[in-house]
Amino acid sequence: MKFASKNGKSKSMSSAYKSESIACYLMILLPLIGFIVFNVYPILWTFRWSWFSYNGIDSQAIFVGWENFKTVFTTDTTYWKVWLTTLQYGILKVPIEMSLALFIAVLLNRQFKGAKMFQALFYLPNVVSVAIIGLIFSNMFSYWGVVNTYLVEWGIIQAEIDWFASKWTAMFMLVLGGVWNTFGVNVMYFLSALINVPEELYESAEIDGASKTRQFFSITIPMIAPVFQTILLLSLVGTLGVNDYILAFTGGGPSGQTLTVMSYLTRQFVPGFTDSTTPALGYGCAMSFMTTIILTTIALVYNKLSGKLKTVY
Repeated sequence: MKFASKNGKSKSMSSAYKSESIACYLMILLPLIGFIVFNVYPILWTFRWSWFSYNGIDSQAIFVGWENFKTVFTTDTTYWKVWLTTLQYGILKVPIEMSLALFIAVLLNRQFKGAKMFQALFYLPNVVSVAIIGLIFSNMFSYWGVVNTYLVEWGIIQAEIDWFASKWTAMFMLVLGGVWNTFGVNVMYFLSALINVPEELYESAEIDGASKTRQFFSITIPMIAPVFQTILLLSLVGTLGVNDYILAFTGGGPSGQTLTVMSYLTRQFVPGFTDSTTPALGYGCAMSFMTTIILTTIALVYNKLSGKLKTVY
């Protein structure tokens, strides 16, 4: 009887384990299908057509081998110019975004009255479409926009400024809008990391006479370093991969000087955005594949160089 009872319990546990396993697999099935359909398949499709002279009509595709890739490296100087612009945008935006997010997270971590409301307010821009944000800022900084109107009214400037006339004023606006859009989610990430820092460490530091500044650099930064590494990677990849925000804000102006690599690819090769009736999709695929490799390389190099952040404390 005891044996039968134990056998029944083991069967029941086995059945429960199987049911739980099935439920887990079903939960990851939809995200996995989405990943394959929207990530893996497009990469494979792009890789396939990057070896062809292809304009969207399969019957007219001509195999050209390495020719598309050679053109990217030897002929298309515009591609490398927009990469330079992309890096300039990243160098300007990421340090401001990360510093501001960390500073605000430290303030919100003090749990003052109304802190939850401020958390929601700072996160709010992140739920708005980047294209909408681009249009909002584009209208704000237009020649007859609210920014120029108030600057003239307050006597700060004598006449309206054409913010889109030069690359660096346009870049300033892009950085401003980009930081406003994304710093809120980084505040939440930093706040989650700060909450997990043991309060006893600060108490011990205060007993030893450490100042707030010393506590920040000797306790806070080392303790959140592993999370900081991940946040910085996400910010870096997101910034270098920016696309529709640029198209909605400046449209790449003036004269394409603010086009980033992804917005350049969209403008040149994506039907509906390009002026060409028969875009060179094969060459665009080769360029897109090269961009993927470059972005992946940047991420791998960053992970290698920042590996020590995981063991700072």
